[in-house]
Amino acid sequence: MSVKFGGFIITYNRPELICETILAVLSQSISPDLLWIIDNSEGLETMKAISLLGDIRIKYYRMGFNAGPAGAAAKGLELCGKDDLDWIYWGDDNDPPFLYDCFERLLAIRDVNPFCGVLGAVGQFFDRKKGVVKRVQTRLLEKKDWIEVDYVAGGMCMLVNGQVARAGILPDPNLFFGFEELDFCLKVSRKGYALIVDTSLFIEARKQWGRLDFERPTYRKKKNLSREYYSLRNLLMISDSLTLKTMRNQLIKKWSLKMFYGFRYGLGYGVKNFQMIGLAFVHYFQGVKGKTIPLNG
Repeated sequence: MSVKFGGFIITYNRPELICETILAVLSQSISPDLLWIIDNSEGLETMKAISLLGDIRIKYYRMGFNAGPAGAAAKGLELCGKDDLDWIYWGDDNDPPFLYDCFERLLAIRDVNPFCGVLGAVGQFFDRKKGVVKRVQTRLLEKKDWIEVDYVAGGMCMLVNGQVARAGILPDPNLFFGFEELDFCLKVSRKGYALIVDTSLFIEARKQWGRLDFERPTYRKKKNLSREYYSLRNLLMISDSLTLKTMRNQLIKKWSLKMFYGFRYGLGYGVKNFQMIGLAFVHYFQGVKGKTIPLNG
């Protein structure tokens, strides 16, 4: 049975990079029948660069403002759902598939679960009580051909069942940036769909990135503390949208401690860390959503 397969790629002010990624996606062993480019850029450089590719499979949508990955993904899923696609690739301009046959291998397992809503190359578990992403152990991957997960993160070749998009299950645009995939995946799961990852792709990804025996540290010094702001604020918003009160309470406790823990890396880092986490709490309780601070802060 043939599959109507397409997708979208989100981009922001990177005309050269998006063109490289488009070519990589269209060069997959099973390539999309159509590919929406969701452009968050303020200018027209991206649109001009894409037009020069001259590929009739490429469709273009200009948001007209920076809606962030969350807003652009919601629009991409909406457009692809209207195009009546069976499966939808959710892509970013800097994360093309890491192997030439990712789509082919993922689509090959789409029927292992009759309620499969999302496919991915790499996935994670999620503790809904603590609000924590949990790593899948490599030894589990080695025992199975595929597994069910809670979450497929960005850049991990997420394919979405077209029925999910047409059911109106979308990430919250108000998140702007950070955990929009988690928000979406938890909504998909709550509606009764399964999220499936291919374990052979998963293991190959870990080998490629040297993470077969990786152990996530309890805390790592962050290079970009503005991302901490969006992470906390958005996790709290997600806990509210899914009525996960225990998760909300645990997040408040944990991140309150992190406000002070950052001082172990020096006064400057500690103050900035304290400010970002504090601002996330303030904005969450005040109901401030969307883009609020620059991502390079």
